[in-house]
Amino acid sequence: MPKNKLVVQQSEQLVNQFKEEMAEEFGMYRSAAESEAITPKIIKEQKNKKNK
Repeated sequence: MPKNKLVVQQSEQLVNQFKEEMAEEFGMYRSAAESEAITPKIIKEQKNKKNK
């Protein structure tokens, strides 16, 4: 059996869920919807700073 091979198919989903939960606990996680809403705002702020 190769090293680091996923034996259980659902394990990848479980690991990703665990990562999200840990990031959320440390205040580092944002959902995809939040990120999509925030990104245009950040881009607009950066453009305004460059124009000043």
